[in-house]
Amino acid sequence: MHTYPPKNLFPTMTKKISDHRGFTIIEIVCTVTIFLAIAAGILRIQQTFQEREKQIRTRTEMMQIASWLEEYHEIYGDYPKIVTHNDDQGNVLCSALHGNIDPNGSTPAAVKQIDLVATPLNEISNQFVDPFLSDYVYYYKLRTDNGTWQNPSYILISKGPKGQQNPQRNLTISKGVTISTGGKISGNPNGDIILTNGGFW
Repeated sequence: MHTYPPKNLFPTMTKKISDHRGFTIIEIVCTVTIFLAIAAGILRIQQTFQEREKQIRTRTEMMQIASWLEEYHEIYGDYPKIVTHNDDQGNVLCSALHGNIDPNGSTPAAVKQIDLVATPLNEISNQFVDPFLSDYVYYYKLRTDNGTWQNPSYILISKGPKGQQNPQRNLTISKGVTISTGGKISGNPNGDIILTNGGFW
Protein backbone atom coordinates (compact mmCIF):
# COMPACT_ATOMS: atom_id res chain seq x y z
CA MET A 1 0.00 0.00 0.00
CA HIS A 2 1.36 3.41 -1.06
CA THR A 3 1.46 6.08 1.60
CA TYR A 4 1.53 9.84 1.02
CA PRO A 5 3.32 12.33 3.22
CA PRO A 6 0.95 14.31 5.42
CA LYS A 7 -0.34 17.56 3.93
CA ASN A 8 0.72 20.80 5.50
CA LEU A 9 -2.61 22.44 6.35
CA PHE A 10 -0.96 25.74 7.32
CA PRO A 11 1.65 26.46 4.63
CA THR A 12 2.07 30.07 5.60
CA MET A 13 3.12 29.12 9.09
CA THR A 14 6.21 27.38 7.74
CA LYS A 15 7.43 30.28 5.62
CA LYS A 16 10.43 32.15 6.82
CA ILE A 17 9.79 35.50 8.37
CA SER A 18 12.30 37.02 5.99
CA ASP A 19 10.04 36.17 3.04
CA HIS A 20 7.34 38.65 4.25
CA ARG A 21 7.48 41.96 2.38
CA GLY A 22 6.15 45.35 3.71
CA PHE A 23 5.55 48.72 2.05
CA THR A 24 8.41 50.15 0.07
CA ILE A 25 9.69 53.69 0.62
CA ILE A 26 8.21 54.76 -2.71
CA GLU A 27 4.77 53.46 -1.75
CA ILE A 28 4.90 55.29 1.58
CA VAL A 29 6.02 58.55 -0.07
CA CYS A 30 3.25 58.29 -2.70
CA THR A 31 0.61 57.62 -0.04
CA VAL A 32 1.74 60.58 2.10
CA THR A 33 1.82 62.84 -0.97
CA ILE A 34 -1.74 61.89 -1.90
CA PHE A 35 -2.97 62.57 1.65
CA LEU A 36 -1.21 65.95 1.70
CA ALA A 37 -2.74 66.91 -1.66
CA ILE A 38 -6.22 65.99 -0.42
CA ALA A 39 -5.69 67.95 2.81
CA ALA A 40 -4.46 71.00 0.89
CA GLY A 41 -7.51 70.84 -1.40
CA ILE A 42 -9.89 70.64 1.57
CA LEU A 43 -8.13 73.58 3.25
CA ARG A 44 -8.38 75.69 0.09
CA ILE A 45 -12.10 74.92 -0.28
CA GLN A 46 -12.64 75.89 3.37
CA GLN A 47 -10.75 79.18 2.89
CA THR A 48 -12.82 79.95 -0.22
CA PHE A 49 -16.08 79.41 1.66
CA GLN A 50 -14.84 81.56 4.57
CA GLU A 51 -13.86 84.34 2.16
CA ARG A 52 -17.25 84.25 0.45
CA GLU A 53 -18.98 84.36 3.82
CA LYS A 54 -16.94 87.42 4.78
CA GLN A 55 -17.80 89.10 1.47
CA ILE A 56 -21.49 88.51 2.09
CA ARG A 57 -21.17 89.86 5.64
CA THR A 58 -19.25 92.88 4.34
CA ARG A 59 -21.96 93.75 1.81
CA THR A 60 -24.62 93.31 4.50
CA GLU A 61 -22.72 95.63 6.84
CA MET A 62 -22.23 98.20 4.08
CA MET A 63 -25.94 98.21 3.32
CA GLN A 64 -26.56 98.68 7.05
CA ILE A 65 -24.16 101.65 7.15
CA ALA A 66 -25.89 103.03 4.03
CA SER A 67 -29.27 102.88 5.76
CA TRP A 68 -27.82 104.73 8.77
CA LEU A 69 -26.35 107.35 6.45
CA GLU A 70 -29.79 107.90 4.94
CA GLU A 71 -31.27 108.34 8.44
CA TYR A 72 -28.45 110.77 9.20
CA HIS A 73 -29.30 112.69 6.01
CA GLU A 74 -32.95 112.92 7.06
CA ILE A 75 -31.99 114.32 10.48
CA TYR A 76 -29.26 116.79 9.41
CA GLY A 77 -30.07 117.46 5.76
CA ASP A 78 -26.71 116.18 4.51
CA TYR A 79 -24.23 113.33 4.85
CA PRO A 80 -21.13 113.56 7.07
CA LYS A 81 -18.71 115.89 5.30
CA ILE A 82 -15.07 115.08 4.64
CA VAL A 83 -13.29 118.28 3.67
CA THR A 84 -9.91 116.67 3.06
CA HIS A 85 -9.49 112.96 2.52
CA ASN A 86 -7.09 111.79 5.19
CA ASP A 87 -6.83 109.25 7.98
CA ASP A 88 -9.67 110.92 9.91
CA GLN A 89 -12.36 110.00 7.38
CA GLY A 90 -13.23 106.71 9.12
CA ASN A 91 -13.42 108.49 12.47
CA VAL A 92 -15.77 111.10 10.99
CA LEU A 93 -18.11 108.41 9.66
CA CYS A 94 -18.17 106.49 12.96
CA SER A 95 -18.57 109.60 15.14
CA ALA A 96 -21.31 110.99 12.90
CA LEU A 97 -23.39 107.82 12.96
CA HIS A 98 -23.01 107.63 16.73
CA GLY A 99 -24.58 111.11 16.84
CA ASN A 100 -21.50 112.99 17.99
CA ILE A 101 -20.98 115.35 15.02
CA ASP A 102 -23.19 117.06 12.46
CA PRO A 103 -22.31 117.37 8.74
CA ASN A 104 -20.10 120.37 9.48
CA GLY A 105 -18.13 118.54 12.16
CA SER A 106 -19.72 120.38 15.09
CA THR A 107 -21.41 118.80 18.10
CA PRO A 108 -25.15 118.72 17.29
CA ALA A 109 -27.85 120.04 19.58
CA ALA A 110 -28.88 117.62 22.31
CA VAL A 111 -32.20 116.81 20.60
CA LYS A 112 -30.31 115.72 17.47
CA GLN A 113 -27.65 113.65 19.19
CA ILE A 114 -29.06 110.32 18.04
CA ASP A 115 -26.95 107.19 17.97
CA LEU A 116 -28.00 105.56 14.70
CA VAL A 117 -25.81 102.46 15.16
CA ALA A 118 -28.63 100.17 16.21
CA THR A 119 -26.78 96.96 15.31
CA PRO A 120 -23.26 96.72 16.73
CA LEU A 121 -20.44 96.64 14.17
CA ASN A 122 -16.81 95.81 14.81
CA GLU A 123 -15.10 99.07 15.84
CA ILE A 124 -11.40 99.68 16.38
CA SER A 125 -10.03 103.11 17.33
CA ASN A 126 -13.40 104.75 16.60
CA GLN A 127 -13.59 103.33 13.08
CA PHE A 128 -15.90 100.69 11.63
CA VAL A 129 -13.90 97.62 10.66
CA ASP A 130 -15.04 95.16 8.01
CA PRO A 131 -14.94 91.34 8.40
CA PHE A 132 -11.52 91.37 6.68
CA LEU A 133 -10.24 93.58 9.55
CA SER A 134 -9.65 96.66 7.40
CA ASP A 135 -11.38 99.93 8.23
CA TYR A 136 -14.23 101.04 6.00
CA VAL A 137 -13.20 104.01 3.86
CA TYR A 138 -15.71 106.86 3.52
CA TYR A 139 -15.73 109.71 1.00
CA TYR A 140 -18.17 112.60 0.94
CA LYS A 141 -19.47 113.23 -2.59
CA LEU A 142 -16.02 113.81 -4.19
CA ARG A 143 -15.31 116.90 -6.27
CA THR A 144 -14.35 116.71 -9.91
CA ASP A 145 -11.50 118.78 -11.39
CA ASN A 146 -13.91 121.52 -12.48
CA GLY A 147 -15.25 121.91 -8.92
CA THR A 148 -18.62 120.19 -9.31
CA TRP A 149 -19.70 117.20 -7.24
CA GLN A 150 -19.04 113.90 -8.96
CA ASN A 151 -21.30 111.95 -6.63
CA PRO A 152 -24.61 113.19 -5.20
CA SER A 153 -24.16 111.35 -1.91
CA TYR A 154 -21.12 109.45 -0.61
CA ILE A 155 -18.78 106.59 -1.42
CA LEU A 156 -18.19 103.77 1.04
CA ILE A 157 -15.36 101.30 0.38
CA SER A 158 -14.29 97.99 1.87
CA LYS A 159 -10.87 96.89 0.68
CA GLY A 160 -12.21 93.36 0.39
CA PRO A 161 -10.35 90.07 0.79
CA LYS A 162 -7.08 91.42 -0.64
CA GLY A 163 -7.15 94.72 1.20
CA GLN A 164 -4.60 95.77 3.77
CA GLN A 165 -4.24 98.79 5.97
CA ASN A 166 -2.90 101.47 3.63
CA PRO A 167 -1.41 104.67 5.08
CA GLN A 168 -1.95 106.37 1.70
CA ARG A 169 -5.62 105.40 1.43
CA ASN A 170 -6.62 109.04 1.00
CA LEU A 171 -5.40 108.79 -2.61
CA THR A 172 -4.96 105.11 -3.40
CA ILE A 173 -7.20 102.31 -2.20
CA SER A 174 -5.52 98.97 -1.95
CA LYS A 175 -5.81 96.61 -4.91
CA GLY A 176 -6.72 98.77 -7.82
CA VAL A 177 -9.17 101.59 -7.09
CA THR A 178 -7.53 104.99 -7.41
CA ILE A 179 -9.10 108.22 -6.17
CA SER A 180 -7.45 111.11 -7.95
CA THR A 181 -6.78 114.44 -6.24
CA GLY A 182 -9.78 115.73 -8.20
CA GLY A 183 -11.96 113.01 -6.71
CA LYS A 184 -12.36 110.72 -9.71
CA ILE A 185 -12.58 106.95 -9.27
CA SER A 186 -10.58 104.89 -11.73
CA GLY A 187 -8.90 101.51 -11.98
CA ASN A 188 -9.92 97.92 -11.43
CA PRO A 189 -11.43 97.21 -7.99
CA ASN A 190 -9.75 93.76 -7.84
CA GLY A 191 -11.17 92.82 -4.47
CA ASP A 192 -12.47 96.19 -3.29
CA ILE A 193 -16.20 96.40 -2.51
CA ILE A 194 -17.57 99.85 -3.35
CA LEU A 195 -21.00 101.18 -2.46
CA THR A 196 -22.20 104.48 -3.86
CA ASN A 197 -25.71 105.92 -4.31
CA GLY A 198 -27.09 102.96 -2.38
CA GLY A 199 -25.75 100.38 -4.85
CA PHE A 200 -22.55 98.43 -5.36
CA TRP A 201 -20.12 99.63 -8.00
